Amino acid sequence: MADLVFTKADPVQVIQQFTGPAVETILEGQRCRFDATTGQIALGNGTNAAEIAPGGIALHGAAVGEAVTILNQGIVDVGAIAAWEALNFNDPIYVSDTDGRFGGAAGDSTVDTIVGRVIPGWDATTAQKLLWLNGQ
Repeated sequence: MADLVFTKADPVQVIQQFTGPAVETILEGQRCRFDATTGQIALGNGTNAAEIAPGGIALHGAAVGEAVTILNQGIVDVGAIAAWEALNFNDPIYVSDTDGRFGGAAGDSTVDTIVGRVIPGWDATTAQKLLWLNGQ
């Protein structure tokens, strides 16, 4: 499946979030992790165990050294991009091998780790698709 490129990350329910300095430029909606050496927030991917370390989704963008907040566990509205809308409710979400991106299928990453699921949210008569992040 294609990478899920989120450009929106509006928190719906926050269970756990973190704020810290960005070790590199980060855009809203990108997959982030804690850098093992500095403790700062870096982009993450699914290529190896260090890159797939626990993290979350960036709730806003930040330049190097600026504070960025990532939602680690909770529900996020990521908008209605085509690849996201093609998924079914309860589908697992992975981290892609591409830095800062999520994946919608096993095999999108070298180290397949489920970091969330597609869940329904109701603000009209039709459910919209929201991202549940499970704290990974």
